[in-house]
Amino acid sequence: MERIADLCRRYGAACAVAAFVGAAAAGAALAQGWWTVTQPRSAASAVVNQAYFPVHRCINMGSGLEAPIEGEWGYRFRQRDFATVRAAGFDTVRIPIRWSSHAGTSPPYTINPDFRSRVDQIVSWGLEAGLNVIINVHHYEELYADPNRHEARLEAIWMQLAGWYRAAPPQLMFEIINEPRDAFSGQRVNDTQNRILAGIRQTNPTRTVILAGDDWGALSGMENLRLPPDPFVVATVHYYGPYEFTHQGAEWLGDEAPPAGRSWPQPGERDQLAEDVASVVAWREQLRVPVFLGEYGAETTVAPVERIEWTADVTRALDEARIPWCYFNYAGGFATYDLASESWKMPLLDALGLNTGLRLRSRP
Repeated sequence: MERIADLCRRYGAACAVAAFVGAAAAGAALAQGWWTVTQPRSAASAVVNQAYFPVHRCINMGSGLEAPIEGEWGYRFRQRDFATVRAAGFDTVRIPIRWSSHAGTSPPYTINPDFRSRVDQIVSWGLEAGLNVIINVHHYEELYADPNRHEARLEAIWMQLAGWYRAAPPQLMFEIINEPRDAFSGQRVNDTQNRILAGIRQTNPTRTVILAGDDWGALSGMENLRLPPDPFVVATVHYYGPYEFTHQGAEWLGDEAPPAGRSWPQPGERDQLAEDVASVVAWREQLRVPVFLGEYGAETTVAPVERIEWTADVTRALDEARIPWCYFNYAGGFATYDLASESWKMPLLDALGLNTGLRLRSRP
């Protein structure tokens, strides 16, 4: 935490709990200038959202800490990667983390201190590069299969994280659980997320916390999310439609991978994309909070020209709807950056509306 503490001192009052509400309110002004809600507010409606969420163009930095051991999936974090991401025009990184592989299996479920230090280092690199940083709990497969045994462990992991990062700047944001599914679905997802949120609020009263619906966090799970009356939350959803296109030939899916060779768009698929984005906008209107598209992308097994076209179509639709997005992925699976040549796949950056030059393009 030394590096985080140094950053906090550098950010000054933004890190102090007493001033945190003001910082969050300032961030809310930025966020609400990007996402808009037109639905009339009734006198009995919930609290006004004030979440600090200055996120527009984000990239997932997966395949590193989401692997059981960092490096096993072809990527290990390097400090220079964050400067590379920032120079390309991204303002945020989302870091998937498999905490469940590095925590005790019985109470108090202590997180391995060496792993904790490594995460601190990586988070610090992101903040030092001028990026917003989102950390989550990713690939908690045991929780999805047996929530009765693992909900308490998830809560204990978050209570540790909340305590460690209580003085971090507001640019660090929490996402409680990635893609709830299987036995960890329905109301128990809401109950668990809301209970963990209440615990986080004891040490992080205004930090932005991101909550997901079930069914893999997909469009089909949006309506099952029930938010508590907390003014500093953001809702998230993922998009990989059509799955038969985005995951075609993916080796990691083995025999379950959709067959390769599917093109984009099939008849009616652009219309379906428009309907899907409209459903996210309607969800945002219903929830009256910022909505974040936390993952979208197509595997490298997709023909490059069609992968680029799909990325451009989805990104354009999201930008027109003013939905902040986070492309998947930097390196490893779904790679946008080629580690072998140390270079971006430039057509994909163009499809994302970015340039390596290195300034953020003006918002639409």
